[in-house]
Amino acid sequence: MVSWGDGEESSEDHSNATSEGLKTLYDSDWEGLADGAAPPRCKCGAIAAKFVGWEGYETGRIFLGCAGQFGERCDYVKWVDGDWPSSLQKAIGKLWEMYGEAKQGRVSDALYCMEEKFKFRDEITKLHRDLKIVQEEVNKTVNEKQITLALKAKAEQALIDARAELEEKKKLDAAASNMHKVLRIKAEKDRDKIKEEKRKLELMIADLVKQKEGTRAKLRKIKELCDE
Repeated sequence: MVSWGDGEESSEDHSNATSEGLKTLYDSDWEGLADGAAPPRCKCGAIAAKFVGWEGYETGRIFLGCAGQFGERCDYVKWVDGDWPSSLQKAIGKLWEMYGEAKQGRVSDALYCMEEKFKFRDEITKLHRDLKIVQEEVNKTVNEKQITLALKAKAEQALIDARAELEEKKKLDAAASNMHKVLRIKAEKDRDKIKEEKRKLELMIADLVKQKEGTRAKLRKIKELCDE
């Protein structure tokens, strides 16, 4: 924010100001070097240049200053316009104050936008990370389901094969009655073995079904999290 002193300032107060330090405004009606038969010269010995002030109470005042013909400018300043009236100085000061506040407001808005941008970027990164975790869980669940189905199909095929084998044994028993007793005993042993395998397979299938239910519960939780 631009701050100003109270009251008017005279031309003498600014006669020692540095022309290089004063902000100026280009004006086609007041440019170039000083005119006249004996134009004023700065402390460098060069003809003074025309400037229009563009800072604080000096806004719009025309003055002569060092043109910087020999490099750096000296501190020569000669005001052509007198000080502005007090009321105009206050008005100019108020305008500069409003300009400073507006400029600061734009800077604050820009900083806020940048903060929001980084905030949203962090949130998007977090969402992508969460989505990746969910996708991994879903893929894991799908793989487990595929394994369950494969094991179930294998168990069913084993039962079919066992039944086919048992039927074949029965046919052989009928064809060879003299071996009926021996084959019956063997068939009973095979049947017991098959029953045991069946029992094991049923236990395996029951475990897989439990895992499947657990997987479904996980999927429901994931869905609830995604819905939230």
